Amino acid sequence: MHQEITKWVKFFQGLIYTKFRQDKSEAISVLTRLIVGHLFGLYNLNQLSDALGIPKSSLYKHLSHWSLYQWKRLLLEIACQQAYEQIVQTESWRERCTTAFKMSASTQSRRRITLSVDDTVQQRDGKVLAYCYHWYSGRFHKTLAGQNILAVTIKIGTIILPLVVRLVPKQGKANTQKPQLLVSMLSEVTEFFSVRGIDITDYPITFDSWYGSQPLREELETLGFSQILIHAKSNYVFTIKTESAKLSVHKATIVLAENAWGCSCPVLRVTAENPTFGQLVLLFFKDGGNMRCMMVFGRPLRAVEILSIWHQHHGIEQFWRHLKSQLQFHQMRLRGPDGAYAALAVKVLSYLLLTHLTLATGLTFHQMVLLLSGQRASFWETREHFQQDITTEPLWRL
Repeated sequence: MHQEITKWVKFFQGLIYTKFRQDKSEAISVLTRLIVGHLFGLYNLNQLSDALGIPKSSLYKHLSHWSLYQWKRLLLEIACQQAYEQIVQTESWRERCTTAFKMSASTQSRRRITLSVDDTVQQRDGKVLAYCYHWYSGRFHKTLAGQNILAVTIKIGTIILPLVVRLVPKQGKANTQKPQLLVSMLSEVTEFFSVRGIDITDYPITFDSWYGSQPLREELETLGFSQILIHAKSNYVFTIKTESAKLSVHKATIVLAENAWGCSCPVLRVTAENPTFGQLVLLFFKDGGNMRCMMVFGRPLRAVEILSIWHQHHGIEQFWRHLKSQLQFHQMRLRGPDGAYAALAVKVLSYLLLTHLTLATGLTFHQMVLLLSGQRASFWETREHFQQDITTEPLWRL
């Protein structure tokens, strides 16, 4: 376990030293220890300072050496590099397969690499915390005071990695709407992979119903995304065959096909037309006791492919759950815009470290958290492995 932690830490520090003009070894030291501390139940600077027996003011001081730009860039570089390695490994494995062992189309759809977009609201109370506004929460079905976090994740098999994560502003000179911010985030992601020879737009991208708009779809197609799946709203009007009505009306009248090939639930795939989106493919399916419908743009996929891609969308919900529950996102409370991104970056980087450990050990994310949390003695043993790579000065002198 210590070997895998040290391996990821060296990968993390190597990217910092090669990609950033951050020559403050003390700042790198504090950030590294804070990330590793999350493995052992140390979720904020106060808990880390208590465990190390040093004043917390020194930790805050060195963490403040990171600028807002560096926090944003750090999130993108570390997460996308980790995802790049997984994509190369997955695609290389497929290419090495002989003809006799080539995966069928249905198997590929089940193992498909997909991108997902979603946002969440983290409830916050405090006058000095940045990016705190009133947002509507789909979970609580009401408006909450807190921070809105927007993310683009990639799911590769069972691996869920956040490619880029941003805090959404409502005020400021450079204030942008959420769709505009999303397009900017996706532009950064596509550029990162493009210079490394991977066209990330080849993979399908999924959205929930909030993101269903023609301008956003056109922006995505301009970036190169050709497979776009959006959960349809019930008040959208579609013309199916000769009947034009709201989606809620169609849901009440259509008959789903039982035992469709490869589908685990009743489905109906139809071609429809919408005044805003034009001609598209709709997939009606049962999700538990609810009737749902997906809008599919691009190549007309089969029903089983659409279901397989949409089921991958749940991965981003798992990411939010881990960030909030297992990594205790609410416990990091740093003031100002820099502090808000510092808290976000520390949690996301801790998630990436835990994901690396789950791949190395075969344990689930939850099992890994339960195994490591509370083992403070192991924190000291692990710290010694990478201490000499950062600085030879004792931490209380930094």
